[in-house]
Amino acid sequence: MESVERDSNITYTIRFRDEACSKAEPGQFVMIWVPSENECPMSLSEIGALAAITVRPVGRGTEKLCKKKAGETIWVRGPYGRGFATKGYSNLLVGGGTGIAPLMPLAEKLVESGRRVTLILAGQTADTIPLLPRARRLEKQGVELIYVTEDGSLGFKGVATDPLSNILKESRFDQIYTCGPEEMIKKIYYIAKANKIPIQASLERYIKCSISLCGSCAIGRYLVCRDGPVFDEKQLKDFESIWGKPALKPGLIKGFPTELPFRKIHKGA
Repeated sequence: MESVERDSNITYTIRFRDEACSKAEPGQFVMIWVPSENECPMSLSEIGALAAITVRPVGRGTEKLCKKKAGETIWVRGPYGRGFATKGYSNLLVGGGTGIAPLMPLAEKLVESGRRVTLILAGQTADTIPLLPRARRLEKQGVELIYVTEDGSLGFKGVATDPLSNILKESRFDQIYTCGPEEMIKKIYYIAKANKIPIQASLERYIKCSISLCGSCAIGRYLVCRDGPVFDEKQLKDFESIWGKPALKPGLIKGFPTELPFRKIHKGA
């Protein structure tokens, strides 16, 4: 690993060098194995010569991961899944909490290709929004940033979807991209549908194998690890009757995870 940086009061960004991750698409994910703990699926929050994941420590595995230091080793496999497809000229990105992480490399890719980007960053408080310094660098490149916090400490007071209707009245967008809590995505899907704007959403489910074997990440007739994590509006339409319902019971994988193709990542690799 190259660095471990605390980028908000609740998240850490871990940077590492890995050739496969340097060629990933925004929205794809990797599996990070912490020895003696389970694997953790993580979206890539940075793609390039250095790759990164942005982690909120919420259990033993992620807590151990965030306590690692530069120069220590992590195990990575992937990237997996379907990322965001860049379409249209004018793009609205809506991220809630750690859902901001996979949207950041997407915003950078859209800006590099000359597209117009409006980015909504939402969190409970100003100091819990991850990756703010990178967002502010994007602002200098022409990205319109809109902040939304539940306590009103930065930008609009409320949740990510509160300013959305007014924003859509003032500007026309060719595509909406979103990642965050499922309830937020559900509301944004219906707003996009009412305004006839194509949408791509990155969904979160419990991903165990990541290679479509165990069924842990099933949502309707889809597997998030294989068919997502990014879904378009046609696929999201299939979820209208099952939003919030639990996934199928996880299966078992013989030999998991030591027989899977991990790459050992250490500083200077």
